Amino acid sequence: MQLRNIGERKITKEITERFSIPYDDCSFIEMGDDYLLITTDMVYRKTHFPKKATFYQMGWYSIAINISDIASKGGVPLAYSVALGLPRNMEKESLDEILDGMEDCIKKYGGKLIGGDTKETDEIMIAVTAFGKVKKDEFIPRKGAKIGDKVYVTGSLGKGGAALLENNMEKLLLIEPKLKEGRELAKSKVNCCIDLSDGLAISLYQLMEINNVGFRIYANMLPIDPMAKKYGLEVALYYGGDYELLFTASKPIKNAILIGEVIEKEKVLIVDKEEEKEMEKKGYEHFINH
Repeated sequence: MQLRNIGERKITKEITERFSIPYDDCSFIEMGDDYLLITTDMVYRKTHFPKKATFYQMGWYSIAINISDIASKGGVPLAYSVALGLPRNMEKESLDEILDGMEDCIKKYGGKLIGGDTKETDEIMIAVTAFGKVKKDEFIPRKGAKIGDKVYVTGSLGKGGAALLENNMEKLLLIEPKLKEGRELAKSKVNCCIDLSDGLAISLYQLMEINNVGFRIYANMLPIDPMAKKYGLEVALYYGGDYELLFTASKPIKNAILIGEVIEKEKVLIVDKEEEKEMEKKGYEHFINH
């Protein structure tokens, strides 16, 4: 069977079960009173970046998506190791632009580039391993949602999808990880959290499977970004690329938008114009989407 008939999430699930890996945004290792957070993301020019993407944007994005994973744990970044796959006919100026994007993102959000590797490849590939830390009593897991919890997001939805549809590379790739918001959530003792890289719907389904609970989301409460309103609800639910934080909490949370609640039945439901129905289980997935 070919991988395109399986999909990224089933492949990931099989690997995590095979090696007994907690299915989370970050690996975490005890380090005194802290957890050391470790996360890895790889981007490949043909599958991650539209043709209009600049080299600077590629560099920024490759670092920022890793920081977003650390933010979802309530952590702060410490360091980055970067593996670069580069074509032999690539211009040195283009590599400098990639490094400029990385450097500016690191300067803004913290941490230090500590090493990595370079290899010749047919197309640009960037693999970043990011390290962060968080106090053990502030760590936010993916597993922890409780029946009766309220469901929140940190900001607007659909901006990533709208940017993709409009070929707005700045909005699509110069993402702003929610580090400050993640730290506030850590101190507020929220129950579980995930960053919205692949879309609201698929993220809710991931949390459903991990937590053995369901969700009821209200369409009229969703904070749809002004960029996305003309495209309708589907862009906010399924397109991804927003890099906001989706989380549940047992008490009201300031500076976040309430969108629903955790329910006992293991389904993801959406209430739209007084009609309740199941939200489609779809979002971006490697090996399937192109």
